[in-house]
Amino acid sequence: MLPNPLPPDELRPRRIDGRDPRGAIYFLPWGIDFGTARWLGLLGGRDWQACYRLADAMVSPNPEVCAGCIAAIERDVIRLAARNGPPSRLVGFSLGSVPATLMAGRLGRPVWSFASADRGELMIWSSPAAHAIRREAERRGFRRDDFAAALHRYNPIQWIDRVAPDSRVVVGRFDRLVPRARGQALLDRARRRIVGDHLLELPLGHVAVLAASGFLQRRWLRAEAMRR
Repeated sequence: MLPNPLPPDELRPRRIDGRDPRGAIYFLPWGIDFGTARWLGLLGGRDWQACYRLADAMVSPNPEVCAGCIAAIERDVIRLAARNGPPSRLVGFSLGSVPATLMAGRLGRPVWSFASADRGELMIWSSPAAHAIRREAERRGFRRDDFAAALHRYNPIQWIDRVAPDSRVVVGRFDRLVPRARGQALLDRARRRIVGDHLLELPLGHVAVLAASGFLQRRWLRAEAMRR
């Protein structure tokens, strides 16, 4: 393992606490702050437990830095769960679906995952959004196998089998940032565990899936309330 070139503070996400200590925990897309997330409709009100803004260093040409940022979120969510009990659900958007799926699997809770992919190293090596990261990683001497080794434990495809069966996964058929093969691989694995009509491939791109997530969340919450 290579030495970590960043101090611990730069690996930590920022967290805002909501009003419900047993409510949902949100994980925003990389590079999106709380104000922008609210404006986009990704989360509403404050009737949730916590919301994480991912550390900027989570997208890094050093695989150990990427893994360290996810591990920092994992430790913090474990502390919250020890204090408050397990959250009602974990909601992840784009790169935020990585810690959301990890923690839903660890805690056996539902994940609501939007614009998701299966494996980090394959995203870095295939997504147009990560082209500059891949090029810099190769300049530093890293290869795809280095990212695969560092991120293996955190990949959504490693944890989707352990989330609650009433979880939901949404991908976009025309997502240019998450290649279709990456979303399809996650859906294929998720079918072993999650109810079929809870797995959606929408005829949308990446941003449109995120924009639709607010409407979908409200619809799902209304359906849950009616069942109760």
